[in-house]
Amino acid sequence: MAIIGEKITDKAFYTYAHPSLRGRYYLALVFSTLLFPIIAAALLAGTVVLVVPFFAFLLWLGMRVLFAYLIGNAILVSEINYPRINTISEEMKNAIGFNKKVYIFVYESRSFNAYMKHIFFRRAIFLNSELLENGVSDDELRWIVGRFVGYLRARRQAGVLGWMIRAAQHLLIFNIFLLPYERAMVYTGDRLACVAINGDIASAISTMQKLLVGRELGYSINPEGIIDQQRQIKGSFFAFLARFLQAFPHMTARYVDLIVFSMIFFPTQFARFAAANPGLPTDLPLLASPGQTVPPPGTRRPPPTAHRRPRGWVCVGTTAATLLLLGFISWSAVTRGFNRATEVEPVFSPSEATIPPQQATPAAQPSLPPHVHRNAAGELAPDPGCAWVSNAPDDFRVRCR
Repeated sequence: MAIIGEKITDKAFYTYAHPSLRGRYYLALVFSTLLFPIIAAALLAGTVVLVVPFFAFLLWLGMRVLFAYLIGNAILVSEINYPRINTISEEMKNAIGFNKKVYIFVYESRSFNAYMKHIFFRRAIFLNSELLENGVSDDELRWIVGRFVGYLRARRQAGVLGWMIRAAQHLLIFNIFLLPYERAMVYTGDRLACVAINGDIASAISTMQKLLVGRELGYSINPEGIIDQQRQIKGSFFAFLARFLQAFPHMTARYVDLIVFSMIFFPTQFARFAAANPGLPTDLPLLASPGQTVPPPGTRRPPPTAHRRPRGWVCVGTTAATLLLLGFISWSAVTRGFNRATEVEPVFSPSEATIPPQQATPAAQPSLPPHVHRNAAGELAPDPGCAWVSNAPDDFRVRCR
């Protein structure tokens, strides 16, 4: 039986979180900030015309009806029904550091599965009857419940900004940039559940194998085969297309990530797991997310990581300031172009045109008639070989041979 680890503090949370959680969080915040004006305008406009309150009421009503349906048609885990599951649930909530109410329902189904659903502001975990019918041990059940609670803890860590990211996901515009953060939270939930059972990687991996193929066949799976499948799709463009609009990572990726996580943080438990599976390949860290360093054998201390909370508000403020600056620059450029396009050049009559004194030069004097020049006395005279047509003083016409 696994020993429940110490409560996961905020500092420990960021130590054990998936290495891509921080970077994907910032990426999601940037693109959520781009959509925030649309979200705010829609909420404001919808509230003014009572559209948002109306749909919020319908959503609340629908979820309350669904919850009543579940109460009436499934078994709610409590101190009376399935007290063992109820105790395990409370243990995992305390260990992971999530103190909000989580409802657990057991319903009849022949499939070996479990999932979580948000019912308005309620959080519910659904366990199939096949899963509990001699399907899992207490340690495996701890990991199943713990991965959902760990995911909820990851969502809670994001606070108000996490709500903004989730609201932006409903617009579907930038989900290619938002869903990687969602997948990082799923990875983090798997890891926190493993931490809560003190790194019992054997129980976690056994549970994942049963979730893949069912209880009876789960025992027959060789981890080497799953690891080889992950090697085939690692870095594959087609695997990227199969995943980039999904909120969940590939199961093979979660499988390998959990094993590498135990190698880093729980080497003793991993050594026992590796002894039971001697064919594990040596390139496991290369198949998981980059940036994870496996410590030397016999050490327990986790590698150095950032233990502080991500500076989400700084990211949002920087993005908003950048948007405002780009908007101001674009508006100024458009305004200048419009002014130039509509500018009218002034028109002056010849009588109004004046030449400033500093611009008056000999070049501004009127030109001479054809075949006429000024002599040494400054008088007009016909060119050589030419003669005046008449003797009139104002007639400057010449006739040339």
